[in-house]
This record gives sequence, C-alpha cells and structure tokens, in this order.
Amino acid sequence: MLRAAASVLAALLLILILTQDFQIYAELLQPPRAFIPPAANAADFFAPTSDGAQINFRRWAPAAPPRTRIRAAILSHGNAGTMDGYHTIPKWLAEKGIAAYVYDYRGYGRSTGWPSERGIYQDAEAIWRQAQSRDHATPETTLVFGHSLGGGPSTYLAEKYNLAVLITAATYPSVPERAALHPYFGRLAPFVWTIFPNRQRISRLKDTCLIVIHARNDDTMPVSMARQLLDAYKGTNKFFLAVHPTAGHGDIIGQVPQLADPLLAQCN
Repeated sequence: MLRAAASVLAALLLILILTQDFQIYAELLQPPRAFIPPAANAADFFAPTSDGAQINFRRWAPAAPPRTRIRAAILSHGNAGTMDGYHTIPKWLAEKGIAAYVYDYRGYGRSTGWPSERGIYQDAEAIWRQAQSRDHATPETTLVFGHSLGGGPSTYLAEKYNLAVLITAATYPSVPERAALHPYFGRLAPFVWTIFPNRQRISRLKDTCLIVIHARNDDTMPVSMARQLLDAYKGTNKFFLAVHPTAGHGDIIGQVPQLADPLLAQCN
C-alpha cells in the first residue's frame, strides 16, 4: 500500500509540474471573455511577433499636450486578466500627454499562440516596435509598467533598451522564488521552467528611474517582495517605493495613478 501511495503521489506531482503553464498563466483556464470595445480615445490593432504570433494591442492616444518628457508607455497586465481590464492607468497617462499601449500576451484575449516566458518577451518586443513606429518612442522617452506577472516583460524591456522609467506593481523577484512560498508545493520550485528574473534585471538597470508599488495587504505577492526589488537597484537614477495601506493584489491597479504620479515627476 505504501508503494501504491507513493506512486500516486509521484504521479500527482508530475502532473503539477507538467501543467504548470495553467497555474502561471491562469487566464488559460478562464472561459472566453466578452470583447469590450475601446474607449473613445483608444483603438485596437494587431502586431506581428518575430515568431509569427499576432498580438492584440490597444493604443490610448494622448488626450492633452505633453506634461512630461515621457511620450509612450507600454503596460503589461497580470496572469489572470486581459488588457480590457486596464482603463485607469492608460487614462491617467493619456491625460499627461503620453500614448499608452496595452496588449494581451499570446494565448490571452484575441492574441494568437500559447504563452511562454520567451514568447511573452517577443510579445513585448512587438509592442515596443509599434510604439517606436507610431509615436517615435525612444529609450529616453518610454515608460514601462507591469502588474504582477507583467513585471517580467516590463523589466525585460527596461533592461534591454535602458528605458527611462520602470514601474512595477505587486511584482515578484522571480517566479521560482514566489513558487517556493507555496505551503504545500514549495519544494517543486526548482522544477518551474518559467523564471522572469525581475530582481536580476533590476540589478542590471543603468539609469532607469524605478518606481516600485505594492499593497500592504497583498496576499498573493507578499509586500516584502517590493523591498527586495528596490534593494536590487544599483542604477544612477532615482528609485522609489510606494506601499498602499489597504489595497490588495488586484485593486492596487486602481491606486497606481495616485501613488505614481508625484514620483514620476521626480524621475530624472
């Protein structure tokens, strides 16, 4: 009986390992969402990736003359949701004269393909090319924002292109480090094949201004992770930590404009 129980347990653990994409990219388990048309000052497009996927993205046009040196922003959403849930942040940016790009990872929303770490980097690259083409975005005039899972592609772009500003919200040092905190399956963290090494990438930023936002009551990503990201920064620009006292993991998104706006104004 012990041998049989051990075999069943081993099989269950193997299933967990092999199906980890459904846990990391939780939107895959959700029924298709109803399409929400873009707002009046936004429009939807598709961007091709280098490996042939088609990424659905939404560009929010600037609603006012520029009030900052930032001209374009690329926003990356969390693992359980789509770009349709992003209104507050792009509206805030558009009112500051910034063109805001929100997109769905491959396999999310109307984007084609299957999500993976490498693939999501390619998705982010595709949106970066769109921002360059449509709004003449340059590293010196571009902001990237990532919520939770979205910290992965955001830190990737910030490091690779030495972008002006990186804002994270409810983000983790790396996926295996977060997985290791699971009360039952934390020991399986070494078998996680999705990494998103945010802390390492932040440690290699040169002069990107860093704004780390977190919720004190976040029960998905402990608030201690925010300090880990901030402590990793060794760049020459300014860096900030803003912790909301009552928000949780999801509703921190609605607090980003209020928390980030005064800090963004201080970035060099």
